[in-house]
Amino acid sequence: MNKKWTSAVAVILPAILAVPAYAADNDPQPALQSSLSEQDIAMLKQKLIQLNQQIKLQQQTINQMAQQVLKQEALNRQASTENVASTTQQPATPSTSSAPPSAERQNAQSSRQAAIVSNKTERKKAPDRARSTDDVLQEAHNVFSRKFTVEPSFTYSYYSRKDLILRGFLALDAIFLGNLNLDRIRTNTTRLDLTTRYTLNENWQFELGLPYLYRWTQYDSVGEGNSSQRYETAKISGGQMGDVSGAVYYRINAESVDWPDWVWNVRVRAPTGKDPFGIPLETSDTGNLTYPTEMATGSGVWGVSTGFSLAKTFDPAIVFFNLNYGVSFKETFDDLSGAPGLSPGEIDLGNYLDYSVGLAFAVSERMSLSMSFNQRFYSKTKQRPEGGEWDKIPRTDTNTASLGIGATLALSPNLSMVTSMGAGLTEDSPDYQISLRFPYRF
Repeated sequence: MNKKWTSAVAVILPAILAVPAYAADNDPQPALQSSLSEQDIAMLKQKLIQLNQQIKLQQQTINQMAQQVLKQEALNRQASTENVASTTQQPATPSTSSAPPSAERQNAQSSRQAAIVSNKTERKKAPDRARSTDDVLQEAHNVFSRKFTVEPSFTYSYYSRKDLILRGFLALDAIFLGNLNLDRIRTNTTRLDLTTRYTLNENWQFELGLPYLYRWTQYDSVGEGNSSQRYETAKISGGQMGDVSGAVYYRINAESVDWPDWVWNVRVRAPTGKDPFGIPLETSDTGNLTYPTEMATGSGVWGVSTGFSLAKTFDPAIVFFNLNYGVSFKETFDDLSGAPGLSPGEIDLGNYLDYSVGLAFAVSERMSLSMSFNQRFYSKTKQRPEGGEWDKIPRTDTNTASLGIGATLALSPNLSMVTSMGAGLTEDSPDYQISLRFPYRF
């Protein structure tokens, strides 16, 4: 007999034999003749529960078998694909050994996948930053995710200083003989900047800054009419283009789980503003007050600075640190003093070292807060008259420091507003400074 008919008989025959038994068990006549007792009903419920459990177990077994079949079919297709690829890539050569077993092939594939997963784990990226935090970080560190950015900004600073000038000598170590002058300088500076940044790729970025400065300064000195109660006053104001600067940023290391974002920078400053050398000086009638007749908006010399900045994300906060060193090149001018007549010579503004440390905290996707501390040390300025020797100018080695707080708000998908306010901590620093920036990214 054919195998197919044998299998069919083996399946159908038990079913035919089971029909009378099923009919006997499910004969509806007893139910019609008499009602079932409570014990019979309980037995029927128990059978129903057992049948339901058996159906669930059978369904689970069917699902498991289906998954095994699908998995085995996928492995077979993958093995056949690998065999075809290896046959296509390798030329047909006499084989000296048999093909490796499928188990060894699967083990090799598993080891490769494990190596790829471990490598991805080691190179895991840092947490994504919020949009507002990136805006703060652009001012203190650098962001390479923006192709082109245009940033107009407005900065206002106020500076005041008082000097007590003694012209005379002490008699008997207690009595001063001579003139006492109390001078005061108050300066209001408004600065408008237009900064553009272009990101070449994820490692290189270029920056160009165009500033415009307007200053209003008032000079006060005691002694008008030989009175110690009245001040002589002079007011000077003016505005002009400042020193243009350009910068190049290079990312040494991108931020990861264990390492911060590390960026190296080089900045060049060009003397495009009005230099302070050779500006005519004017003296009051009493001779107590001497002041310039024009306002300077630049340094007058070329300058170069270099340094690096670090930033590390501790979601939702970012910590950053900057360190820079700058030098000024020597320059020759036709007049250094501003007094009547020409005093040609050479000037060296000296070098500086500055650093800053800060923290930015994302309140939401569109708003963040920041705080920072900045300090800069200047070396003494030196001058050399024509045909003379270098001489250091007193009180030109300054130390500026400020503590700042700020907030950033994303106004639109491309436009943000960055605000900051700083308070001076040393005599050489501005009393306070307010800044408002509007970076627009394309």
